[in-house]
Amino acid sequence: MRIAVIGVGAVGGVLAGLLHRAGHEVSAVVRGETAERIAADGLRVDLPDGAVEARLPVLSSVPPEAELVLLGVRSYSVRAALHEHAAGIGERPVLLLQNGLDAPETAAEVLRRPDGAGLHGGIVLFPATRTAPGRVRLTAYGPARVGPVDPGRRVESERIAAVLGDAVPARATGDLRGALWSKLLVNHVNALPAVTGLSVQQVCRHPLLGPLLARALEDAVTVGDALRVRFAGVGVLEPAHVVLIRRGRALDVVRGRLARAFGTRPNPASTLQSIRRGEPTEIEHLDGAVVRAARQAGLRAPVQEHMVGLVRRVERTGAFLPPRAVRDRMPTASGRGLG
Repeated sequence: MRIAVIGVGAVGGVLAGLLHRAGHEVSAVVRGETAERIAADGLRVDLPDGAVEARLPVLSSVPPEAELVLLGVRSYSVRAALHEHAAGIGERPVLLLQNGLDAPETAAEVLRRPDGAGLHGGIVLFPATRTAPGRVRLTAYGPARVGPVDPGRRVESERIAAVLGDAVPARATGDLRGALWSKLLVNHVNALPAVTGLSVQQVCRHPLLGPLLARALEDAVTVGDALRVRFAGVGVLEPAHVVLIRRGRALDVVRGRLARAFGTRPNPASTLQSIRRGEPTEIEHLDGAVVRAARQAGLRAPVQEHMVGLVRRVERTGAFLPPRAVRDRMPTASGRGLG
């Protein structure tokens, strides 16, 4: 398949490189230093079991021959990227690879597809790091799910999942909303590494930080339940894990499933990566998404509210906080049931 990847960072870079290796015709729609590096030296993806060197066409817009567009930009850049490339995208199917909950609605609005035609959410759960422009490291293989914005178009999602499956384990889901919420649960591993400078694995196993992450998961599930979300399986977390969280065993999920899911090599998670590079973070689309959803449900999510504030503080000051200071600054009560 002829595939255009807009935004070749961590996730976009991994998929671009692995899809190229699988024999697809991949073009990189990028600019700036990343465009220069890929044009000169190619895209390199370091893998747990080797590396991929991909010589890709570097373009400033989606080529007319593209059959599928992968949007790999950060969540806060979705609207601008879609406006910039709307003409080139045209009516082609688009796979949205963003964190958070907002990308499908934004794409439907900007691309003027109110029925969601040709729009699909990609839920990817492999730990990837952009180490330099045009250089990406994958520390462990992980699953992907593809779901249509319009539930009636699952057949097209299945075709896209089959293509994505040439790069990573992938399958289609008919419940994009549930899958996005489950990924949002997984993405709760971002805030505490960003605040402390520790890896995901260290946070999950830490005696002070692990329980804070567990509290955040509990509140997120409470909000999702209030909105009648059906949490779908996404590989890292399955419905059975959500049941454990509801039953007060969130810490078991943190120290068991989440601590192991990101491999043995220390993983910083994407928010800490952004802070280290001096870039904006996606925290408003991660913990911030739960805060907004809680308001919609007539609840509060005080742990997530505080996490957003702490990440913003670190963004502003560049100074990490020790775990005890993070614990002492957290609200003492859960947001469960607060109106």
